[in-house]
Amino acid sequence: MAPNLETIAKKMSECAANIGEVRVQAGSEHQNGVWRFYAHLPEILPKDTAISLCRGWAQILREALPERHDDWSSIVEVWTPLLMTMGVYCIGRVGHEDTWVAPGLSEEGVNPQEWEILYQQFDAYLHVRSKSDWQGGGDYYLFDEWSGYADHSITIYRIEFLTPDLVSGIQGFLRDSYASWMVYIVLDLLPPVEGISSDGLEIHADRIVEKWDRAFMVERLGERLKV
Repeated sequence: MAPNLETIAKKMSECAANIGEVRVQAGSEHQNGVWRFYAHLPEILPKDTAISLCRGWAQILREALPERHDDWSSIVEVWTPLLMTMGVYCIGRVGHEDTWVAPGLSEEGVNPQEWEILYQQFDAYLHVRSKSDWQGGGDYYLFDEWSGYADHSITIYRIEFLTPDLVSGIQGFLRDSYASWMVYIVLDLLPPVEGISSDGLEIHADRIVEKWDRAFMVERLGERLKV
């Protein structure tokens, strides 16, 4: 008789109540018989805290799912708020300690958790200044999908939102712990201005690279161009 995975997942969620709105979802049985669970975190947690959560869940899983000799009995995949895998906790293999497996680096040597931490910092910084809307209903849009590289992308809809203070603030985050990272400023002005393309800026911790034609931008935008 198959175990009631939904009941197990509910117990796991309740076990994490002191952390916040942690939601555990039961997956389907893996081809080799490993039971999978997905833990959705409400915020970015330190790795030690996430592992501690998994150890508590391991006790629940051991009571419901017998250990195996040939493989793990179950695994818990821990997801960050943006649905990136923070790590996978493997449970219930005879003769083996439970194991935390962190996600690998991208081809560029970038950990997705680093990307998300910086995303959350930018999101909070920009949100108090204006509204983000991918459909152009605000002044900007902070792109929320990781490219696999050490960068972020901000689309600007209203050119007045792009100020020296804003650029300086972005550089401050990069100088803190992301000196090798870059932020792309992409233009999608609304209403459109004839002749102005998407070319904007590359913001680095120590410099600004202008990809646009400054003389043309000044000609078209005049005092609206603040940087």
